[in-house]
Amino acid sequence: MWRNFSFFLATSLTLNAAQVDIYATNAKKEGDKLIANQDVVIFSDFYFITANKAIYNEKTSEVELFGDVNILRGQNERSHSNYARIKLDTNEANFEKFFFANNDLEVWFKSDKSCLDDKSFKATLSSVSSCNVESPDWEIKFSEGRLDRETNFVHLYNARLYVKDVPVFYMPYFGFSTDTQRRTGLLVPKFSIKGDEGFFYEQPIYFTMQENWDLQFNPQIRTHRGYGLYSTLRFIDSASSMGEWNFGVFRENTDYFKDENLENQTHVGAELKYLRTDLIKSLLGDNFQEGLWVDATYLNDVDYLNLGRRDYKDVNSLITSKINYFLADENNFYGAYGKYYIDTSKTHNKDTLQEYPSFQYHRFLNSLLDERIRYSFDVSFNNYYRRVGPYANNLNLSLPLSYHNAFFDNFLHFAFTERLDASFVNYSNDPQKEHEHFYRNTHEFDFYTDLSKAYDSFFHTLNLGVSYILPGGKSGGISEDYLNLEKIDEKLSPYLVQYFYNENGEKKLKNRIDVSYLSRRDEFEESKNLITYYYNENISLNNEVIYSHLDRHFSNILSQIELGLNPQFNWEFSHAYQNDEYGKYSFIGTRANYYLNANYNFFGGIWLDTQRAHANMWELGYTYQRKCWNYSLMYKERIDPKLTSAGISARNQSGFYLVFNFYPLGGVGYDFALQDDENKI
Repeated sequence: MWRNFSFFLATSLTLNAAQVDIYATNAKKEGDKLIANQDVVIFSDFYFITANKAIYNEKTSEVELFGDVNILRGQNERSHSNYARIKLDTNEANFEKFFFANNDLEVWFKSDKSCLDDKSFKATLSSVSSCNVESPDWEIKFSEGRLDRETNFVHLYNARLYVKDVPVFYMPYFGFSTDTQRRTGLLVPKFSIKGDEGFFYEQPIYFTMQENWDLQFNPQIRTHRGYGLYSTLRFIDSASSMGEWNFGVFRENTDYFKDENLENQTHVGAELKYLRTDLIKSLLGDNFQEGLWVDATYLNDVDYLNLGRRDYKDVNSLITSKINYFLADENNFYGAYGKYYIDTSKTHNKDTLQEYPSFQYHRFLNSLLDERIRYSFDVSFNNYYRRVGPYANNLNLSLPLSYHNAFFDNFLHFAFTERLDASFVNYSNDPQKEHEHFYRNTHEFDFYTDLSKAYDSFFHTLNLGVSYILPGGKSGGISEDYLNLEKIDEKLSPYLVQYFYNENGEKKLKNRIDVSYLSRRDEFEESKNLITYYYNENISLNNEVIYSHLDRHFSNILSQIELGLNPQFNWEFSHAYQNDEYGKYSFIGTRANYYLNANYNFFGGIWLDTQRAHANMWELGYTYQRKCWNYSLMYKERIDPKLTSAGISARNQSGFYLVFNFYPLGGVGYDFALQDDENKI
């Protein structure tokens, strides 16, 4: 019955509950085999296949394909080969001159001979890349390879990395993931060469055993300096909590330790970050909120940070650990806090003042007898401690009672607040005093109004007000400055707050001005001005200035600018300045990017400590970007502090850095320190 046809022939066969349809221009039947020639098209539950010739065995459910073989398997896999043999019932297949790609993967494969099934894909004399197939910028050629189709992890043996047609790197074994799923394995290593430290090599090792935690080890060696191990444990221990635990240790070689006159031969540290939003609130009811936040750091000197976190910048010598907890409902707030400071600018921490524990209770604003009469209450306890020097604990209480009313159809608002405050201090290790107390009450008057008006192209709101504080009676006094008790003088404080919105209701400008005038002293105390301008989602400017008339200088300045003038250029600038009773510092940071075209990005940045008159870090360079790879060449200088037996020194390191990234494999980098200077801080 079977003969050659000059028109399309369709035959439908049912095999193992799977439908197979074969279409061809010419077809014939020889026993259990169906031989199809010219314009062959095959459909099944999993495959769409085209070829020049096909031989289908009804008995074994095996099809052989010849010529220009194109295969779509499922919705994601596609391949091309000169020859293929596929068992349609088990999905096992063998290929020659094979190309393979998957929409879920970022890479493609080419091979002389390959075989695949539902669990794996194996190939010999092959290459892999994520670049253009016709002329890839890079590819890895290998003698044997395997793709685990369940985990999407690739194993390559005798791998050679080619850039264009030039071999640049050989690896007896290389493995990488082709997706973003977490799995155990080696991460991209880091290595560099520095004159005083020798060859640096760090090999991250990543472990993931369960969905709710993973572990990473970062062993490192610096051939002239020493060796160390840093580790990170990330975990989710409940539906309402997560955390991260870091531990590190580095051991200096004896010669390096002595030559550099370091304070510690072993640098050790630990860090814990933990957040939990439900400890007991689920037992109390839905109207409660709760939070526990731990951000704790222990280290014996600053080199623990310099040797571990490569992006660490010395912006503050004081390392602060915090433990904060609160529980609140609609009326009450309960808090417990602790702060521990490590001053890395000192060889010891005995005289550093610590703050733990601290407790707080706050009663939110509630009405009393009448909605116009309201009160709140706040009490806090703070314990200050240090091993060397005087320390104290203090108890603070505050009870404000306020009256509010509105006049002239809500045009003018008036509020009067009577505030009672008390503080009690108990000193330790201070021969001059044991106890101090302080009582006071203040009277505060507020007049304010809210105005708004719509214009043709914008909407304007204006809040004008004036506050007058009149001190009442007081007794006692607190002498220690570190207790930070607020001083109250007779004060007149006018203020202005205004917003501008465009015709679409988008906020464009915010401005607040505050001025405080000390009536009895007949002089201004300070002036504040905050202005924020929103041009669009890519451009914003913010500036906050506080000027102290008493000290005749600016006490705080904070400026931030973000400019994305066009898709090619963006610039960020920030400046922070402080000069008050808590200290003096000034930092400037800026970074710019210019995208010349789709391939080139030029960048530069500087982070400057103007108080110490040095740059913490600056860099200048460019990135060349292709779809499947990029490289960055930059010159960078950075200053890392280190603790010596004579005190803190600053090490200035400068050099060129060259970094390659091959997507999605990762990258390699090389840096060479041109200069390594040291200065005392």
